Amino acid sequence: MTARRWIAIGAVAAVLLALGVWALVAQRPPAAPEATASPVAEGPRALTTEEAERLAVGRFLAYRDGSRVFDVEVTTADGPVALHGRVDYRAELGIAAAALEGGTAVIAWDADTFVGWLGEGDGSTVPDAEPATAGTARPLDPSASTVDAVLVLVASLGTDRPENAQLLQTSDAQWLRADDVDGVPVDVFAGPSDADSGTGGGTTRFWVDGAGALLRFEADFPSGTVSILLHPEEYVAVPRVAELG
Repeated sequence: MTARRWIAIGAVAAVLLALGVWALVAQRPPAAPEATASPVAEGPRALTTEEAERLAVGRFLAYRDGSRVFDVEVTTADGPVALHGRVDYRAELGIAAAALEGGTAVIAWDADTFVGWLGEGDGSTVPDAEPATAGTARPLDPSASTVDAVLVLVASLGTDRPENAQLLQTSDAQWLRADDVDGVPVDVFAGPSDADSGTGGGTTRFWVDGAGALLRFEADFPSGTVSILLHPEEYVAVPRVAELG
């Protein structure tokens, strides 16, 4: 799947346009870059060649591996919703446990449909199957639901080919600083502006390890910043629940 597929869907359009600037990708996937540390320097600054290569393969590595476990907290009008789930980039499916104010739920989604089971799950364990009871299905609508917008964003963090590292290096993408995610050293990069509109630069941020794996992603929504933690794993298929057809 490509980021262009998600462009112009209401509330997340600006965020996804920043991802969509990477739709011009290399014809042949390059090998994953060797793990090297970024030079010590104060940011923000332009990307080095090696940094651009690592940033270019982050979402491709997620697709190549097939799946990622993710954690994200979403601010909604009804209170915070903590999601602990798995996205299957090969099948374009996701499933998650949701911790709500005063309750729990299990949710599943694909590119078009959201399914929910209110009161199911423990709110923290990633489901390996749908609940036994029937779920409630509705169209996935990022323009009306912040949760839906975040689910679309999570699904966009895996693509079937690397980005064009040369275009990234000549864009306004930047190295911001060194950091760590759960003890793993990473570099933090600001995403580039949209190639067409010239807007959106810096509204997305990527925590990338020495091998190019994306471990954390942030996006600035109108309602605030959304931070997604991604946990690399060997491929685990997400079941297609009956309500998704």
